[in-house]
Amino acid sequence: MPSTPFGDDGGSADPRIVAALAAYERGEGGSADVLAALAAGRLLIPVVAVPESVDATGAEKETAMATVLTTGRDGRRGLLAFTCVESMQRWNPAARPSPVPTRSAAEAALADGADALVIDLAGPIMFAVDAADLRSLASGWRPLGPWPGVEGAEPAVRAAARSEAGGGAARIRSTGGRVWRRVRRRVRRAFIG
Repeated sequence: MPSTPFGDDGGSADPRIVAALAAYERGEGGSADVLAALAAGRLLIPVVAVPESVDATGAEKETAMATVLTTGRDGRRGLLAFTCVESMQRWNPAARPSPVPTRSAAEAALADGADALVIDLAGPIMFAVDAADLRSLASGWRPLGPWPGVEGAEPAVRAAARSEAGGGAARIRSTGGRVWRRVRRRVRRAFIG
Protein backbone atom coordinates (compact mmCIF):
# COMPACT_ATOMS: atom_id res chain seq x y z
CA MET A 1 0.00 0.00 0.00
CA PRO A 2 1.46 3.41 -0.92
CA SER A 3 2.23 5.72 1.96
CA THR A 4 0.22 8.92 2.31
CA PRO A 5 0.81 12.02 4.40
CA PHE A 6 -2.34 11.05 6.32
CA GLY A 7 -1.42 7.45 7.17
CA ASP A 8 -2.21 7.95 10.88
CA ASP A 9 -5.31 10.09 10.25
CA GLY A 10 -8.12 9.07 12.61
CA GLY A 11 -10.79 10.79 10.54
CA SER A 12 -11.60 13.57 12.99
CA ALA A 13 -12.07 17.15 11.83
CA ASP A 14 -9.19 19.64 11.92
CA PRO A 15 -9.90 21.99 14.90
CA ARG A 16 -8.88 25.03 12.81
CA ILE A 17 -11.48 24.20 10.16
CA VAL A 18 -14.14 23.48 12.82
CA ALA A 19 -13.47 26.85 14.52
CA ALA A 20 -13.60 28.77 11.23
CA LEU A 21 -16.82 27.05 10.11
CA ALA A 22 -18.45 27.66 13.51
CA ALA A 23 -17.51 31.36 13.43
CA TYR A 24 -18.84 31.59 9.86
CA GLU A 25 -22.13 29.96 10.89
CA ARG A 26 -22.52 32.39 13.84
CA GLY A 27 -21.81 35.36 11.59
CA GLU A 28 -18.59 36.16 13.48
CA GLY A 29 -16.26 35.14 10.65
CA GLY A 30 -16.27 35.34 6.90
CA SER A 31 -15.67 32.94 4.07
CA ALA A 32 -12.06 34.17 3.89
CA ASP A 33 -11.52 32.76 7.39
CA VAL A 34 -12.87 29.37 6.30
CA LEU A 35 -10.70 29.41 3.17
CA ALA A 36 -7.62 30.23 5.24
CA ALA A 37 -8.31 27.27 7.54
CA LEU A 38 -9.06 24.95 4.61
CA ALA A 39 -5.89 25.95 2.74
CA ALA A 40 -3.71 24.44 5.46
CA GLY A 41 -5.92 21.45 6.17
CA ARG A 42 -7.08 18.16 4.78
CA LEU A 43 -10.47 16.97 3.61
CA LEU A 44 -12.00 13.55 3.14
CA ILE A 45 -13.19 12.77 -0.40
CA PRO A 46 -15.89 10.09 -0.34
CA VAL A 47 -15.33 7.12 -2.59
CA VAL A 48 -18.36 4.95 -3.40
CA ALA A 49 -18.93 1.72 -5.33
CA VAL A 50 -20.77 2.10 -8.64
CA PRO A 51 -21.83 -0.66 -11.03
CA GLU A 52 -19.51 -0.84 -14.02
CA SER A 53 -21.26 -3.60 -15.93
CA VAL A 54 -24.28 -5.85 -15.56
CA ASP A 55 -25.07 -9.30 -16.90
CA ALA A 56 -28.11 -10.33 -19.00
CA THR A 57 -30.28 -10.65 -15.86
CA GLY A 58 -29.46 -7.13 -14.73
CA ALA A 59 -27.23 -8.26 -11.86
CA GLU A 60 -23.96 -6.39 -11.29
CA LYS A 61 -20.93 -8.15 -12.72
CA GLU A 62 -18.29 -5.58 -11.83
CA THR A 63 -18.11 -2.46 -9.71
CA ALA A 64 -15.75 0.47 -9.72
CA MET A 65 -14.91 3.04 -7.07
CA ALA A 66 -15.73 6.67 -7.84
CA THR A 67 -15.82 10.12 -6.27
CA VAL A 68 -19.16 11.90 -6.06
CA LEU A 69 -20.38 15.03 -7.83
CA THR A 70 -23.64 16.71 -6.87
CA THR A 71 -25.71 19.13 -8.92
CA GLY A 72 -27.29 22.18 -7.30
CA ARG A 73 -30.67 23.68 -8.11
CA ASP A 74 -28.94 26.21 -10.35
CA GLY A 75 -27.31 23.41 -12.39
CA ARG A 76 -23.78 23.91 -11.06
CA ARG A 77 -21.83 20.78 -10.17
CA GLY A 78 -19.83 20.32 -7.00
CA LEU A 79 -17.38 17.67 -5.82
CA LEU A 80 -18.30 16.39 -2.36
CA ALA A 81 -15.76 16.61 0.46
CA PHE A 82 -16.06 16.24 4.22
CA THR A 83 -14.19 17.52 7.27
CA CYS A 84 -14.54 14.25 9.21
CA VAL A 85 -15.68 10.64 8.95
CA GLU A 86 -18.74 11.34 11.14
CA SER A 87 -20.05 13.99 8.74
CA MET A 88 -19.37 11.74 5.74
CA GLN A 89 -21.20 8.81 7.34
CA ARG A 90 -24.21 11.06 7.99
CA TRP A 91 -24.34 11.54 4.23
CA ASN A 92 -23.62 7.93 3.21
CA PRO A 93 -22.55 5.21 5.68
CA ALA A 94 -21.18 3.06 2.83
CA ALA A 95 -18.77 5.72 1.52
CA ARG A 96 -15.06 5.21 2.13
CA PRO A 97 -12.94 8.22 3.14
CA SER A 98 -9.93 9.21 1.08
CA PRO A 99 -7.94 11.88 3.01
CA VAL A 100 -6.31 14.51 0.80
CA PRO A 101 -4.87 18.00 1.26
CA THR A 102 -7.48 20.65 0.45
CA ARG A 103 -5.39 21.70 -2.52
CA SER A 104 -5.70 18.20 -4.01
CA ALA A 105 -9.47 18.21 -3.43
CA ALA A 106 -9.74 21.56 -5.25
CA GLU A 107 -7.58 20.27 -8.11
CA ALA A 108 -9.79 17.16 -8.38
CA ALA A 109 -12.95 19.27 -8.46
CA LEU A 110 -11.59 21.37 -11.32
CA ALA A 111 -10.35 18.27 -13.17
CA ASP A 112 -13.85 16.75 -12.92
CA GLY A 113 -15.39 19.91 -14.39
CA ALA A 114 -17.02 20.91 -11.09
CA ASP A 115 -17.94 24.50 -10.33
CA ALA A 116 -17.50 24.08 -6.58
CA LEU A 117 -16.18 21.99 -3.73
CA VAL A 118 -19.14 21.20 -1.44
CA ILE A 119 -17.97 20.56 2.11
CA ASP A 120 -20.06 18.66 4.69
CA LEU A 121 -23.22 18.35 2.59
CA ALA A 122 -24.98 16.58 5.49
CA GLY A 123 -23.78 19.10 8.08
CA PRO A 124 -23.18 20.09 10.71
CA ILE A 125 -22.24 23.20 8.68
CA MET A 126 -22.28 23.02 4.90
CA PHE A 127 -19.85 25.27 3.03
CA ALA A 128 -19.24 25.63 -0.71
CA VAL A 129 -15.98 26.82 -2.23
CA ASP A 130 -16.96 28.44 -5.53
CA ALA A 131 -15.15 29.34 -8.77
CA ALA A 132 -12.37 31.84 -8.04
CA ASP A 133 -11.78 30.53 -4.51
CA LEU A 134 -11.67 26.97 -5.84
CA ARG A 135 -9.01 27.98 -8.38
CA SER A 136 -7.05 29.80 -5.64
CA LEU A 137 -6.99 26.72 -3.40
CA ALA A 138 -6.05 24.50 -6.36
CA SER A 139 -3.13 26.78 -7.20
CA GLY A 140 -1.74 26.44 -3.68
CA TRP A 141 -2.93 29.72 -2.13
CA ARG A 142 -2.10 29.90 1.58
CA PRO A 143 -2.74 32.69 4.10
CA LEU A 144 0.24 34.77 5.17
CA GLY A 145 -0.68 34.44 8.86
CA PRO A 146 -3.45 33.31 11.15
CA TRP A 147 -6.92 34.23 9.97
CA PRO A 148 -8.50 37.15 11.88
CA GLY A 149 -11.12 35.03 13.71
CA VAL A 150 -8.54 32.76 15.31
CA GLU A 151 -8.04 34.96 18.39
CA GLY A 152 -11.57 34.16 19.58
CA ALA A 153 -11.02 30.42 19.20
CA GLU A 154 -10.10 27.88 21.86
CA PRO A 155 -6.45 27.95 23.06
CA ALA A 156 -5.53 24.73 21.20
CA VAL A 157 -6.91 26.14 17.94
CA ARG A 158 -5.02 29.45 18.42
CA ALA A 159 -1.77 27.55 19.07
CA ALA A 160 -2.25 25.38 15.98
CA ALA A 161 -2.94 28.43 13.82
CA ARG A 162 0.14 30.25 15.13
CA SER A 163 2.39 27.25 14.50
CA GLU A 164 1.00 27.02 10.95
CA ALA A 165 1.86 30.70 10.44
CA GLY A 166 5.39 30.35 11.77
CA GLY A 167 4.99 31.27 15.42
CA GLY A 168 3.12 34.54 15.52
CA ALA A 169 1.43 37.26 13.61
CA ALA A 170 1.84 37.50 9.88
CA ARG A 171 5.09 39.04 8.77
CA ILE A 172 4.46 40.68 5.43
CA ARG A 173 7.35 42.20 3.57
CA SER A 174 6.49 44.71 0.88
CA THR A 175 8.76 44.44 -2.11
CA GLY A 176 7.32 47.49 -3.79
CA GLY A 177 7.59 45.68 -7.15
CA ARG A 178 5.05 44.79 -9.79
CA VAL A 179 4.72 41.21 -8.56
CA TRP A 180 3.61 42.31 -5.09
CA ARG A 181 0.97 44.67 -6.52
CA ARG A 182 -0.33 41.90 -8.78
CA VAL A 183 -0.64 39.50 -5.83
CA ARG A 184 -2.50 42.10 -3.75
CA ARG A 185 -4.94 42.73 -6.62
CA ARG A 186 -5.63 39.00 -7.02
CA VAL A 187 -6.21 38.54 -3.31
CA ARG A 188 -8.52 41.55 -3.22
CA ARG A 189 -10.50 40.25 -6.21
CA ALA A 190 -10.74 36.75 -4.74
CA PHE A 191 -12.09 37.85 -1.36
CA ILE A 192 -13.76 41.19 -1.89
CA GLY A 193 -15.36 40.57 -5.21
